[in-house]
Amino acid sequence: MKLYDAPAPNPLVVRLFIYERGGLAFDAETVDIINLANRGLKYRQQVNPRGEVPALVLDDGQLITEITAICEYLDEIAKGGKSLFGATPEERAVTRMWTRRVYLEICHPVVSWFRNGADTVDFYRGHRIPVPEAQLVDKIVTNQGLNRLDDALEGKDYVCGSSVTMADIMLYGFMSMMLQVAPWLNPPGRKNVSAWFERMSARETTKRATQPFSGHVTV
Repeated sequence: MKLYDAPAPNPLVVRLFIYERGGLAFDAETVDIINLANRGLKYRQQVNPRGEVPALVLDDGQLITEITAICEYLDEIAKGGKSLFGATPEERAVTRMWTRRVYLEICHPVVSWFRNGADTVDFYRGHRIPVPEAQLVDKIVTNQGLNRLDDALEGKDYVCGSSVTMADIMLYGFMSMMLQVAPWLNPPGRKNVSAWFERMSARETTKRATQPFSGHVTV
């Protein structure tokens, strides 16, 4: 199978997952999203018609996109190791609940905040239409989600408890990259979120995931 990777939040989530999960081997290619290679005709015709990354192409040609779907597939085929979605129906339900919450309440609105900035016109070059007046609501919604998360993290090391799960990987993948343009994501006042972010940043797997995959990868 082959993973199409890139230096962006969505692909980072998949890389973080792969390093945390282990037991995987695949080929990879870094897509030049800065020059919008993912929006080009070649990529859309040969890889993903939607022009999105990451994209996972299986040996039989089946295309899998959307980061949660990719990670769930990799979780199931990994050789050995511990599932990052959970070992029981209860653990999987809690992990999926929090994965969806952090995506809908924090990750999605902060990405929307970025995409709606007026200065993204040149970056997207017609592939997205920013709505600058929507940024205020995007920022408020993101902060509301972070406030709820700060409360939920009280007494816990990670989002679902004592171990890293897909929920932590989802949130960290977006937060770590978006902090470069949105420093308001992690203010000192949210002590539980800040402590969680420091724990995630200190993990060796997190440090390894900073660079996109290329060539044959065995983890």
